[in-house]
Amino acid sequence: MTLYALAGFFDASTEKSITALWEELLEKDITDYAFRRKGHRPHLTFASFHEADNQLIYGMEQITKQYDPLPLSFQLFGSFMGKDAFLLLPNPSASLMQLQRKISALHMPAPLYTPDNWIPHITLANYLSQTQYAAVQQLAKDRLHPFTATMIRLALIQVTENEVAEWTTYPFKKQ
Repeated sequence: MTLYALAGFFDASTEKSITALWEELLEKDITDYAFRRKGHRPHLTFASFHEADNQLIYGMEQITKQYDPLPLSFQLFGSFMGKDAFLLLPNPSASLMQLQRKISALHMPAPLYTPDNWIPHITLANYLSQTQYAAVQQLAKDRLHPFTATMIRLALIQVTENEVAEWTTYPFKKQ
């Protein structure tokens, strides 16, 4: 099954740091989550849908022209209640939440991505057993400290069973 998503991607330093954590999880045989799909990269998901349309693509071009690269502060990690995922959560700044509202206005968002329900996060690991979850939590506790990241662009991505591919990129470029 093919899905599409609008995802926010980060500066090179942030991407390198999170990818290094994913690599350590793999090397320690805790989880291969981040490497199950070719092209998977650290990101925030703003929307997901089954079909991308031209109105959405045009709207994204207009939205990203209104923004400079977006600084985000990360001070929290954890999980959704009752789920087996481990997440990094940015502080929900006014700019980030405003961006989400503008994206939601372009299409009929899935319930998880409506402005009132959306919880911005980077998934560090998913589909974890209790033992794996505890190991990811310990590694995160040992390795992570509060940090600032910069979201530098949005992208329309296509997600298949084996691959994540960027279809269109939208750099932030306030004019």
